[in-house]
Amino acid sequence: MSFRWIINRMTEKSSSRVQISGEYSKPQITKQGVTIVISAWLIYTLLEVLPHALKPHHIPFFSILFWETCHSAVKFITSVPIWFIVIRWMYKKRWYWKVLAHIVFFPAYGILNSAYQYYIEVWFKSGLYGIPIQNVISWILYFNLLSYIIQFAIYHGYENLKELRIKERIAMQLSALQKEQELATLKSQINPHFLFNTLNSISAMASTDAEGTRTMIAQLADLLRHVIEGSKDDRIPLKEELQFVKDYIDLESIRMGERLTTEFQVDQSLAKFPIPPMIIQPLVENAIKHGISPLREGGKVTVQINKNKNTVVFRVTDTGVGLNSTDPLSKASGIGLKNIDSRLHIIYGESARLKISSSKNSGCEITFSLPLK
Repeated sequence: MSFRWIINRMTEKSSSRVQISGEYSKPQITKQGVTIVISAWLIYTLLEVLPHALKPHHIPFFSILFWETCHSAVKFITSVPIWFIVIRWMYKKRWYWKVLAHIVFFPAYGILNSAYQYYIEVWFKSGLYGIPIQNVISWILYFNLLSYIIQFAIYHGYENLKELRIKERIAMQLSALQKEQELATLKSQINPHFLFNTLNSISAMASTDAEGTRTMIAQLADLLRHVIEGSKDDRIPLKEELQFVKDYIDLESIRMGERLTTEFQVDQSLAKFPIPPMIIQPLVENAIKHGISPLREGGKVTVQINKNKNTVVFRVTDTGVGLNSTDPLSKASGIGLKNIDSRLHIIYGESARLKISSSKNSGCEITFSLPLK
C-alpha cells in the first residue's frame, strides 16, 4: 500500500485542490456544489429584500423581490467567469497568482454591478432605494464589493479547511502504516531470535542425550508451527499464547530437568483476552536463559496474569541470578526485552511499557499492563 494510493483513495470523490506531489486535482462541478451556490444566492436575495421591505416608502413587496432577484442574478452571472478563471483554470497556480487575480477582479466586479444597478434605477425608476440613486451609489458599491469578498472568502476558507482535514487523515493513515511496518519488523526479528536460542538449547544436549534431542526437535516443530500461525494475526487469545509458553517450557525442561520449575497464576476469565502474539514467551525465555540457567541448583519461573481495575497486569518473575545495575532495555545488544517493550509501546502507548525490578542474586520481576477494553 503506497503513499500515492492512500492519497488517491482519499481524494477520488473530493473536489478540493489537494496538493499531490506538487500537483493539484482539478475542482469539479457537482450537483451538490451547484445546489449549495444557488441556495446561498437565494438566501442572500432574501436578506437584501428584507431591509427594503421594512422601509416606510411602501414599495410593493413583490416589486422589491423582483428587482433584488434581478440584481442577485446579475451578481451571480458576473461572478461565474471569476470562479472559472480563479478556481478552475488557475487551480495549478500558486496562491499569490490567485491573490493577484482577485486584486484585478475585485474592483471590476464591484464597479460593473454598481453601474448596472445605477442605470437600472435611472432607466426604470424602480424607486427601490427611496432616494435618488446618486445619494446611495457609494453604499451600493460597498455592498457589491462586500458580496465579492464574502463568496470567495467562504469558498477559500472552506477549501483550506477541507484540505487541512484531508492532510490530517493522510497523516493518521501514514502513522498507522508506519506502526504496522515497525510491528512487522519487530515480529520478523523475534522469530529468528526464538529459533536461534532454541537451536542452541538442542545443540547443547545433542552430544549427551540423543533421545532427548529428538524429542526437542519434534517439539520445536510444533512451536514453529505456532509461531508461523501466530505471525499472521495481530492479536491472539491469551489461552493460545499461554499454551505456546507451556510448550516452550516443556522443551526447555528436557534440557534442564529438575533444575527448572514453573507456576502459572492466571485469571481464567481472561482466557479469550486478545494480546499480541509472542509477548509472554520471550519474557519467560529471558527468565530461563539469563536468570535460571546460570544457577547450578536452577530456580523457579512464575507467570501471573490478573485484572486490576481497568487493566490486565502481566507479571513474570524468577528466582535466578538477578540483574546488575545495567538496565537491560538500554543495552545495544540483544532484542528480546527491547523488542517486547517497543511492540507494547507502539500498540498501547507509554502506559504499557515494561517495568523491570531486580537486584543481583535476588531474581528478577518484569511487569506490564494492557487495557482491559
